[in-house]
Amino acid sequence: MALLGSSGVGKTTLANALTGADQATAAIREDDAKGRHTTTGRHLHRLVQGGWLIDTPGMRELRLSDAGAGIAATFDDLDTLAGACRFADCRHQTEPGCAVQAAIAAGTVDPARLGRWQKLRREDRINSETLAEAHARDRAFGKMTRAALRDKSRLRGD
Repeated sequence: MALLGSSGVGKTTLANALTGADQATAAIREDDAKGRHTTTGRHLHRLVQGGWLIDTPGMRELRLSDAGAGIAATFDDLDTLAGACRFADCRHQTEPGCAVQAAIAAGTVDPARLGRWQKLRREDRINSETLAEAHARDRAFGKMTRAALRDKSRLRGD
């Protein structure tokens, strides 16, 4: 078993309960009622009931990469429908000839399922991109934001 999560959420407190250990923990902060970072290294502990527990320091984020095959298997019906759309770059929103929207209109596909599929595919694209691709995306976003701010200033007459 492994405990993963942000700093101060109680991973070590839970580990203590599961292992009978008495590792150091810290009280929540008074000013914002959030936990404090205490664990600084990874530890392997024997569980009271058998098995092993990995306790880790807090993490900023966990990402799943290359999940495309799993997403395709889970949403194989939507992948098949998307292949039948009139346009190869169909976003499955308002495009004419969208087989996915036709299935939603017919009641055979839940619109919320389409939303989950699209969200997972977006996340997989972002999580699977290389560092160079991520930097390029961030630079493009920065340029777009700066241009929008310049346009806004120009309209106000700044």
